[in-house]
Amino acid sequence: MAGGDTRYPILVDTDTLVAVANSSLWAHIIDNVGLTTTNVCKQELERHTEETRENAPEGSRPYRLHHGSRAALAALSDDDTPLTQVTSVPRPHGADAGEESLRQEVVQNSATIDYVILMDAAGRRSIRRAADDQDGDIRVVTPPFLFYILYDNDLISRREFSEACGELLEREGWTGYSAVKAAWEGIPIDCSDILDDNLLP
Repeated sequence: MAGGDTRYPILVDTDTLVAVANSSLWAHIIDNVGLTTTNVCKQELERHTEETRENAPEGSRPYRLHHGSRAALAALSDDDTPLTQVTSVPRPHGADAGEESLRQEVVQNSATIDYVILMDAAGRRSIRRAADDQDGDIRVVTPPFLFYILYDNDLISRREFSEACGELLEREGWTGYSAVKAAWEGIPIDCSDILDDNLLP
């Protein structure tokens, strides 16, 4: 973890870390994109690794949770990786504690944040409201946006970007109409020649 008090302008939740850590572009992300999460999300990652088995059936949700969480925790513990955590005070509890810790961070430190990345629709709405209340210029987007950052910085090709988005949506089961529509918000790239229509807005 790069400096304990470093705050990168991209704030990510547990599900985002699990999803992108399971992707083919994880190495690109942790080499090139500075991310910050919270101690609450880190605890959720730790719980995922404890409550799931390493040898769960490949492709299953327990398998994805275990391996994605383990990869994210390894990056968090690596001093050379631009993935840091901040401490949420007061510490939220309950089923949505990770998302609440991101909302709290937006309220308390909005000037340091450019993007908040999470998939949960209710969580995005809540964080958008908090950002609006702070008069902050914070964009609340979904996990595929991290791949767009790589593409926008000429680190991957349009095909690599498109395929990674499609794989992520299918692997995580984010294939319903609303989820797919949300996944592409703010991403000005046409992947219609690469992906099936059901994975496009």
